[in-house]
Amino acid sequence: MKLRIYDSRILAIDLRHRRFGFAVFEGHRNLLGSGARLYPATGEAEVAMMSKRLISLLQLFTPSAIVTTQERWDRASISPHVRSLEEEILRVAANHSIAVHAISQRQVRQSFLNLGCETRYQIATSLSRIFPELLPRLPPARRLWESEHSSMTIFDAVALGFAYWQHENTNVFEPDEQIE
Repeated sequence: MKLRIYDSRILAIDLRHRRFGFAVFEGHRNLLGSGARLYPATGEAEVAMMSKRLISLLQLFTPSAIVTTQERWDRASISPHVRSLEEEILRVAANHSIAVHAISQRQVRQSFLNLGCETRYQIATSLSRIFPELLPRLPPARRLWESEHSSMTIFDAVALGFAYWQHENTNVFEPDEQIE
């Protein structure tokens, strides 16, 4: 396992439609905060509300890097909706001189294989053991007919941040780089 030591504080974001989960890490074992931010709007209003919530997190935690999933960036080339949200993240990051990194879901899952985790719920359970402050947010195991619990976006963000510290191969987007 190779740990990253040059980004002292990171903000991991699991971006979803009308909400995002976040986790702030200082080092690989210190979870400073986590949660979800909602923005019940669509179109340009959604982008503006997401931006406002992201800026407040950047001001509160002052991270040196933002981490997101590679699949979101890949989806941005197909969906104009996701594209506008991703472009806003890059714009906000550029304004705050923060690097943006992307990690694939495959890398996230590989980070948890040595803990015996194969499913997202198993990953969430392991994370609540590693970071006991997450235990009250751990939802019950989902049954096939149930929709995903809203707190899973928090665990996805924590898993993303946890995996970031263990992988050298992340895509780095310069703050002024545009999505093509």
